[in-house]
Amino acid sequence: MTRYLLGVCWCVCALVGCTAAATPEQALKDSFVQQIASVDIVRDLQHTGDEVSFSARRGDVDAKWRVVIDSAAIERQADGATPRRGVIKSSWFVNGEQIRPRGSQSDLPLAFLDRGLAQECWADWDSGRRQWSWE
Repeated sequence: MTRYLLGVCWCVCALVGCTAAATPEQALKDSFVQQIASVDIVRDLQHTGDEVSFSARRGDVDAKWRVVIDSAAIERQADGATPRRGVIKSSWFVNGEQIRPRGSQSDLPLAFLDRGLAQECWADWDSGRRQWSWE
């Protein structure tokens, strides 16, 4: 019985350990979603997988927004382990229509740009606070 119980405990611990650890890329994506949530015009945010939906004003009207995270990449320091910069590429939609950048202009509302957000954006790793910095 003790042998069986030890086996079950080991399996549970292994399962918890494997599922609890998020990849660095997933942590970057989660930070990106938190940055979207921090924008003062964003309401009713929903996050499922690599998609985020929310309500926010666009011009003078309320609009339905959707952001799809297309990719997340992390550049590392010379030691190969410590993150240096993270890059998120995403597609943004408002009321079902994709917002495409025009040249160097993202065509997103200033409220997002002021928070360091765009279709392609990057975050620097703050090693002191051990988190991504978007601004």
